[in-house]
Amino acid sequence: MTSAQTARPGVASRQFDKSRRLRRRAEFQTVFDTGQRVRGRFFTILVAARNETTTRLGIVASRKLGDAVRRNRAKRLIREIFRQNPRHHGLKDVDVVVIPRVEMFSAPYRSLEEDFRSVLTRAIGRLRLS
Repeated sequence: MTSAQTARPGVASRQFDKSRRLRRRAEFQTVFDTGQRVRGRFFTILVAARNETTTRLGIVASRKLGDAVRRNRAKRLIREIFRQNPRHHGLKDVDVVVIPRVEMFSAPYRSLEEDFRSVLTRAIGRLRLS
């Protein structure tokens, strides 16, 4: 049991489960090689089909974003948007890789959500057409 679960029994953990994350280099490389890439104002999103029933998220936050504090903030924001975004709940068979852009730090959260939804929808549309 995680410390979050022991501290508040009966409350679901907000932790982003490992089964919903891309974790290995080979998994990321598969998405980069076979996925559809769509660039938005604040994110670039790659989407690749897979044979499993869960949607997994990977985030590539390079040093171009800034120091570790900024990179970690970008990753936290992206995970939260992914969790809160109802559009991804219909996805059952894709891997999603998000590459944040520096411009995201000066944008309000609402704009980030809208851009994420828009780019993800376009990427999935391209994936379904190919």
